Amino acid sequence: MNKLICTLLLFFNTSVFSYSQLYESDLYYLDKNEVLFYKILNWWSTIAHENSTDFCFNDLRVRSNKTLDFNYDKKTKILKISTKEKFADLISVFENKNRYLQNEYINKNYFKSLKKENINNISIISLKNVSLNEYQKLNKLKKNIAFELEGKIVGLLAYSGKASFYSNAEFLRSCPKNKEAFNVSFKLLNIKTKEILIKYFSKNK
Repeated sequence: MNKLICTLLLFFNTSVFSYSQLYESDLYYLDKNEVLFYKILNWWSTIAHENSTDFCFNDLRVRSNKTLDFNYDKKTKILKISTKEKFADLISVFENKNRYLQNEYINKNYFKSLKKENINNISIISLKNVSLNEYQKLNKLKKNIAFELEGKIVGLLAYSGKASFYSNAEFLRSCPKNKEAFNVSFKLLNIKTKEILIKYFSKNK
């Protein structure tokens, strides 16, 4: 089965399974097509497809599909934003605990004095120096706020079975060697206005 046929089948199957309680927490888009990504991982992991490179270096985007949790501390002015389940759990983003995504952009229309910090967890972010007014404004928009992750698939990890955004790992299904560094981005997004509130970024090899 070639990549195009497989992707189309998964895309059309989405209409059948998209309301499943088990898989509704995140939306996965492969080259702009919404897919059931766990099915792609299952397909790729079988012995029949051990030499397949169909999904190597494809663009993958994940968006949270449930309302995010907001936890604000008035005293410390820290706003914690998180998902109920682990976000983008079918993807490995960080090579190790010493890898981070760097803060690249802060939207001053939402956060005037937000402290820039790097992150190594995409299921929860802690925002420091957020005023009460800024929190209240954001809380009113809560249903429109989402996490979004983007990167390129560089292989299927041996032990976890997850897709990897970095190439320095032990793979069950590896992609051809490529010296290019690929961008990985993580955003806090207003999905209604398409505004980026905060963006984190790195180049993975």
